[in-house]
Amino acid sequence: MQIRIATILALLIGLLVGGHTASADQYELAFSNGSSWRGDDGALVDVVFNEQGIEQSMTGVIKKIDGKPGFQIVFIRGQIAGREATKGIFAPDIVSMKASGDGNASASAGTPAAKTTDADRSGSDGKTSKPAITTTGEDGFLKSSKPGVFFMPWEGPVGIEARHDEIKAIIEEADKYGPGQIIVLQINSPGGLVIEGDKIHETLKDVKQRHRVVAWIKEAISAAAFTSLHCDEIYFMQVGAMGSAVMYAGQTAISGAELDAWLEKFSEVAEIGGRDPIIARCMVTRTAMASYDKDSETGKVTIYPDMQGEFDISDDKNVLTLNVDNAIDCGYADGVANTTDELAVLLDLPEWHEVNDSGRKIHERWQRNVKQCRERIPRLNAELQRNPEKAITLLKELLGWYNRCYPVLVYEMGLPPDPDPIRRQIEELRRQRARQRN
Repeated sequence: MQIRIATILALLIGLLVGGHTASADQYELAFSNGSSWRGDDGALVDVVFNEQGIEQSMTGVIKKIDGKPGFQIVFIRGQIAGREATKGIFAPDIVSMKASGDGNASASAGTPAAKTTDADRSGSDGKTSKPAITTTGEDGFLKSSKPGVFFMPWEGPVGIEARHDEIKAIIEEADKYGPGQIIVLQINSPGGLVIEGDKIHETLKDVKQRHRVVAWIKEAISAAAFTSLHCDEIYFMQVGAMGSAVMYAGQTAISGAELDAWLEKFSEVAEIGGRDPIIARCMVTRTAMASYDKDSETGKVTIYPDMQGEFDISDDKNVLTLNVDNAIDCGYADGVANTTDELAVLLDLPEWHEVNDSGRKIHERWQRNVKQCRERIPRLNAELQRNPEKAITLLKELLGWYNRCYPVLVYEMGLPPDPDPIRRQIEELRRQRARQRN
């Protein structure tokens, strides 16, 4: 559903907006991890929350709580970046909130949910990993008692659901254990934003210098194929597909200098992953061709930029999308695995073991944000139409969603990249209310 900011702003023009005072009654909040908090305005609390995928904390006094249950904004006055300020935090982003340790709070802490352990985790085929012990080595890095992987699903449109931010987060987790870790990205994406691919490009070029990066592909189209080609190894599921990376400007495929630059970028990425760029170029434009010969004894593959080879890969009539059979036969994929156990064998691991569940949590947290945003914004728009007296609170919530789920608002719902018009509208509504009170 397309939600245009013009609809929201136009709705407010000319409205007579009345004052609205937050209730001073006792509040009760329930958080997504199972913990809860109960207290009043003025409570001094310690709060831990997620912001842009990073866990942060602060101590401060609750000034007020606005919004509907499940979508409240908690306003806390405390120290932020070394200065006194008030911060609005979305309740769904709060990991925990409890009475501050100095004893001056009037809040009561909830009981957090039990932490997920290695024994609780399961692979995509439903099998659970056995628990391992993590210690700190003399070099300062964390150590797992048995070899394993840092596994993360990477699903949905690139730049919206499948982002650079989550790839960076799982890399940072692997870095805690020192160089030489195995990072597995389970890719299932129809493609998406090229600008997101640019960020991914730099990050994956860097991480390959210290870790082994693996793509496990169900679907990797366009920008997702671009991402996959960076990886040291590519494994397909039996239904896997990779390619079709035509770049568009609006509704028209790019051409000329833009196309030449994209072809060069794709060629560079293929070479970074140790693959022949001839086939990669066929994923970008139908004007490129590829075929190959394969030595029946050694299995050596020779790839040609035309149709002279015995085996065809791509003619000049179609943009290339590889399937599991031709990807493996021409050497673009390293094998096929439908389960984590099968993938463990291909990775030369004694068994499938995830060092920890950070990758699954990173993925689940962002997917939950996306789902909540898609559900909430249409409702918020409807509430603005029904309850103009709550416009300031609702528009402040919309600003919060910019911080929490920017790609969905801008790239999917069509809101403007800069939320300044919303801020200006809030200030204008405040001035209207001030004039009405006077």
